[in-house]
Amino acid sequence: MNKLFILLLSIVIFASCSKSKDIEAEPAEQKRPFVDFEAVPGDDAFTFDFKNNSKEFKKLEWRFGDDSVSYETAPSHVFATSGTFEVNLTAIAEDGSTAKKVVLIKIIPDSAVNFIAESQGNNKVKFSLKSAKVTVKDFSWDFGDGSAGSTEGAPIKEYGAGNLYTAKLKVTTEKGSVFTVSKLVTSNGTVKDVTLDYLLNVGPKFIPSARFGSRWGIVADWRVNDAVKQRDGNMGGWDEWDGNSMSMESWGGEPDIINGKIQQTTLNPLPAGQYFYTLDFVGYQWKNLFYTVIAKGGDLPDVDKIENNPIVLGYTKSSGNPDSGAPRKFTTSFIVPEQSPVTVGFVATFIDSDQYFRLRSIKLYQLDK
Repeated sequence: MNKLFILLLSIVIFASCSKSKDIEAEPAEQKRPFVDFEAVPGDDAFTFDFKNNSKEFKKLEWRFGDDSVSYETAPSHVFATSGTFEVNLTAIAEDGSTAKKVVLIKIIPDSAVNFIAESQGNNKVKFSLKSAKVTVKDFSWDFGDGSAGSTEGAPIKEYGAGNLYTAKLKVTTEKGSVFTVSKLVTSNGTVKDVTLDYLLNVGPKFIPSARFGSRWGIVADWRVNDAVKQRDGNMGGWDEWDGNSMSMESWGGEPDIINGKIQQTTLNPLPAGQYFYTLDFVGYQWKNLFYTVIAKGGDLPDVDKIENNPIVLGYTKSSGNPDSGAPRKFTTSFIVPEQSPVTVGFVATFIDSDQYFRLRSIKLYQLDK
């Protein structure tokens, strides 16, 4: 009996030891990090608070797209200037595995500060802040006419009448952010771009409604009279040269242009106010009569009826060429006394040889009040 008991006990012990060696604990499954965050606008246009929603991470690395880095869980960041920034958050787990999320933040200067220039009479305007989403520490004004600037908060400036200038305001905030805001200004105040509200096909790269051959065409959305259509295939008003320009040309032995017109009536009546019609020419050469014209109603007057005409709201009579020092940009100011349809365009007579213009783009600005 004793020998049998010992044998059975040995078998039980051996079996128990064998079973315990076969069972091994499996390692716990490592969870990869989950990364997520929100950019919350702070107390000014350049400050953002970053709300962290990440999980299963050991550490975080924030890169704000401006060469700065943070390892905080939920940092706050002040951007030093305007622009588009790629904010990248990397979550790192215990085993070194990572996950990333990228969010673009766009800071537009005009969203931080908006300024205005208001008429003070006698071609003088007063600059001031219209709105600000920052606390301004320092001002630096560039009036755009080559004169000395100013560091005052609300300077008064005298401008030449009828011209457009690009005024710039450089701002430094209390938090150290620096940025520049630009606006077009006249001797009567700041203006706003209303071109696309009232005109079609204004360039750059004017669109033709018809073409003949590789170069000439008729400019779309503008009315071109027969006097201008003396190019190949009865084309006129559009030229493939110089990046698809609006054109009028009588060169060499080609027919004269007598009372040629290219015109467009505004899509909607213009409200009462002051406007500026600005042209950017690639090139031109005018020897006889060339007018930029703005008139009430649906048609421009003939070339000999432009000056001293009550329906003409504004015109510029031009000659010369830019190679001789004449400008490539022209601005014609005009006033609409009451809401009215308005027609803009060009009227010309080219009798002498070798006259033309090629136009790059057109802008229509309204005085901003």
